[in-house]
Amino acid sequence: MSIHELSVRCAAYLARELDTDHIQENRMAFGMELFLGELIKLLLVIIISLLLGILPEVLTVTLTAGFLRLASGGEHCTAYYRCLIGGVTCFLVLGGIAHVWYPLLGRLDLLLMVVTGTVISAALLYLYAPGDTANKPINTTAEKSRFKRWSLIIVGLYFVLMITMMTIPLAEILVFPIVIGMLEQSFTVTPWGYRFIHGVDRLLGG
Repeated sequence: MSIHELSVRCAAYLARELDTDHIQENRMAFGMELFLGELIKLLLVIIISLLLGILPEVLTVTLTAGFLRLASGGEHCTAYYRCLIGGVTCFLVLGGIAHVWYPLLGRLDLLLMVVTGTVISAALLYLYAPGDTANKPINTTAEKSRFKRWSLIIVGLYFVLMITMMTIPLAEILVFPIVIGMLEQSFTVTPWGYRFIHGVDRLLGG
């Protein structure tokens, strides 16, 4: 049984028990499929990045982008295996970049990255968040405003966290991965991000 089939069956059962409509059932199925898929993706990311010796950076990029995605949304590939391959590859590459580049950055460079990354992310999220999908449409203006507001709040919290971490020698190495994860997720809600994901979807679909 695939993750999609398992999620649909569980959502159908919950919908009957809770006496909800078909729209809510579809949302529950989407949410369960997303949760299970992200769990498997996270496990793969941890295992592969651990073998490559870049676990802290890759895990930080993944968690930063994932937490922001809860509020900002964004497009998905049309098949789970494409999301899995594309997502794992993306986070490994970005974590690898953070691992290689961080030793080359001075403190002023890192601070500039933090400020610039935060401003760019906030601007993109203000203009384009939240990004919805066919399976999880955002139907009301109130919903859109709420998700946009939470997206911007999370970016603000990231900024405070990064500035704080720059004062802690052992934590400073994770600041650049947070910047990268924040920018990656902010990019995915833009029109260019949607086109990029659609291109990856077509490429992996053969």
